[in-house]
Amino acid sequence: MADKNFTEVFSSQIGAEAHIIQQMLVAEGLEALLLDEYASGSVAGFGPAIPVRVVVPPSQADAARAFIKEAEK
Repeated sequence: MADKNFTEVFSSQIGAEAHIIQQMLVAEGLEALLLDEYASGSVAGFGPAIPVRVVVPPSQADAARAFIKEAEK
């Protein structure tokens, strides 16, 4: 459902990191959602099995990626 209407701009095995990115994008006025936030359970001895993804509407993907790139500096 959400995969068809949104574009992934960030993913992380660390849920808190993805949550921070999502909140930063929202603070910038972008519509950002988290996917797989609760599905990222750990596999014994290997850590998180499913990354948490940050998605935005396709029309905001370029702006979101540019913002993330700048924030990572």
